[in-house]
Amino acid sequence: MNIYDIVKTYSENTLGKFSKHDALVACPSLGSSSVESALKKLVDEGTVIRTGAGRKKMYMMKKE
Repeated sequence: MNIYDIVKTYSENTLGKFSKHDALVACPSLGSSSVESALKKLVDEGTVIRTGAGRKKMYMMKKE
């Protein structure tokens, strides 16, 4: 399982909003920049919604 798949699975199993830090705590084997890249890819694909900016940036799965 690659980093993208791990972050996507975490996103799918998380209720409500989560931060990059939350994903890092849940997946301690992953690096910060790797998680950030995976989240950016998920946002670009439209799978995840990003709200806020800077330190208050949060993510959540897009409702289908």
